[in-house]
Amino acid sequence: MYQKLDNIEECYSCGLFIEKDKRTKLSQRCPRCNSKLSVDKESSFDSLYYAISALLLFVILNIYPIITLNISDNELKTTLIGAVVALIEQEFFLIGVVVFFTILFAPILNSFVIIFVYIQKKLKIKIFSKTLLYDSFYFFKHWGFIEVFIISIIVTYIKLIGMVSTTKFDIGFYVMLIYIFCFYMSNKKFNAKSIFGE
Repeated sequence: MYQKLDNIEECYSCGLFIEKDKRTKLSQRCPRCNSKLSVDKESSFDSLYYAISALLLFVILNIYPIITLNISDNELKTTLIGAVVALIEQEFFLIGVVVFFTILFAPILNSFVIIFVYIQKKLKIKIFSKTLLYDSFYFFKHWGFIEVFIISIIVTYIKLIGMVSTTKFDIGFYVMLIYIFCFYMSNKKFNAKSIFGE
């Protein structure tokens, strides 16, 4: 006998299958281990707006320098791409490639995947398969480490105080903070289960 399993949820803690109450939007708990069950959120365009904002901010981020150093009356400025180029020029090719992939390539493609998902859904066209988009979203989401990069910049800034004439965060640093917020929110608001139907 066929039975609809749309409202059956597996508890991530103990593995118990529970019938969820669709009439309430409140969080429900597992009767065996008292863990919270995930709440089904309706799909919204918030994730799309944040992803577009993140891409626009990413362009601005690579125009303005992140940090400015003044060493012996020589002013040094660097952008995000400039940092990757500097690593490669200093013959740290492997590190440069890893930094490029984790702080440039993966975050950009993560935002593009979110945008493509919404374009396909709205226009009802199939450019890429759902499986490819779903796998790509989670792959690039887990390989984007731009927040780690910004922490390393802050640590570098603290270590350089007193070692160089002047050290200051430039416009790019503050743009990066807003970018990270938009990037994080685009992933947080993206409801894969609702969109992909899985």
